[in-house]
Amino acid sequence: MSGRWARAMLSAYRFAGAAAYPLVGPYVAWRTSRGKEDRYRRRERYGVAGRARPDGPVIWIHAASVGETIAVVPLVESILDYGVNIVLTTGTVTSAQVADERLGDRIIHQYVPLDLKPAVSRFLDHWQPDLAIIAESEIWPMTILELGARRVPQVLVNGRLSDRSFKSWKKRANSASAMLARFFHDLNERS
Repeated sequence: MSGRWARAMLSAYRFAGAAAYPLVGPYVAWRTSRGKEDRYRRRERYGVAGRARPDGPVIWIHAASVGETIAVVPLVESILDYGVNIVLTTGTVTSAQVADERLGDRIIHQYVPLDLKPAVSRFLDHWQPDLAIIAESEIWPMTILELGARRVPQVLVNGRLSDRSFKSWKKRANSASAMLARFFHDLNERS
């Protein structure tokens, strides 16, 4: 696959996201009715911030679920020692509870915005992160592209793929390469 094909695939992803945007409301409402979204904070999925941006530098750390949240706690605590503000995003109600139990009000927690341009843009416009740290393999094309367009350095920590994911990404190697090239650094877990 060529670079042109990779750009076409990313454009198709953007188009599909724009077309799907009107359906997001019913989808989030359905997830909320099943207890999969926090009904009081579901606007965060659209990139709407729950609080004001603090003064000073902000590092955005994203940990999708409970395992990733637990894994980033030592990193978060180390960064907090430097007096830097942290916005930690997670994708599940349970991971939000874990973040609250382990980090409390030392960080700002927000649910990760859906990987749709309006939601990601709203989130980034508000928080204006100085650095984005993504845990594990949360590879969301729109988020990565928007961070790159804003020249926000991106770091992937503990990035790894299952055999199944690797085979899937291998079929779209140029698209994967185009996105992953935007990461500033990749800090993988060592066995």
